[in-house]
Amino acid sequence: MKLSRLPREARRTRKPLQENWVKYPTKTSWIQCTYQKCNYYWRYSGGKNWAECPICHSISKVSVARKCFKSNNPES
Repeated sequence: MKLSRLPREARRTRKPLQENWVKYPTKTSWIQCTYQKCNYYWRYSGGKNWAECPICHSISKVSVARKCFKSNNPES
């Protein structure tokens, strides 16, 4: 039996990474913990929709945490 196509594993190979690709995200933003007793703020560069506070470990949505930081720090 002769196969007309390559095996499934060979067809689904991924393209290798290039040497000059960016390894770390360049877009960072200041976010603030939405937990009222904590209110810690830090630079977030994860690129995900959810972030975990490094102090109290509560999880909050990045867009809400960004708005919270901007409303509490109008000079930035």
